[in-house]
Formats: sequence, C-alpha cells, structure tokens
Amino acid sequence: MKIQLIVSKWCPTCPQAEQIWSEVARRESVDYEVLDVSERAGRELISRLRIKTVPAVVVDGGLKAVGVQPLAEAQALLHS
Repeated sequence: MKIQLIVSKWCPTCPQAEQIWSEVARRESVDYEVLDVSERAGRELISRLRIKTVPAVVVDGGLKAVGVQPLAEAQALLHS
C-alpha cells in the first residue's frame, strides 16, 4: 500500500497531518511519502487528481481524504 501526503509550506495544519501520517506509516506496513505542492511530483499529483485543498491523503493513487484526521481515523482509512 502506498500513502502520499500532499502538503504545502504555507499550510498551517500540514505539520500536524505529517506527524499523524508518519505515525501511521510507522505502525502499518506501508510505503509513505510526503509531497509538497511546490515540487514537480506534488504538482503533477494534485493536477491529475484535481486536488484543491491540502493536506490531502492519496492511497494507492486515489484521493482518500483532505484535512487532518485523528490517528485512529487515519488508520481506519487504510482498512476501508
């Protein structure tokens, strides 16, 4: 399973999302990466998926959630 967290340097809630998803990645067996919208890979992903809000969570190539999820909710997203 691949999790991509899309963030932005100017986003006030993105650091919190990074902490939560880093913990999820530590607990689960997943491939995890953080992509910034200022980087080419981040821009390509938000363009392809038409993402308008960050933080955004992409699981296996599909948009799964936007915003900051509590830890338990974030883990539940992987099993839904």
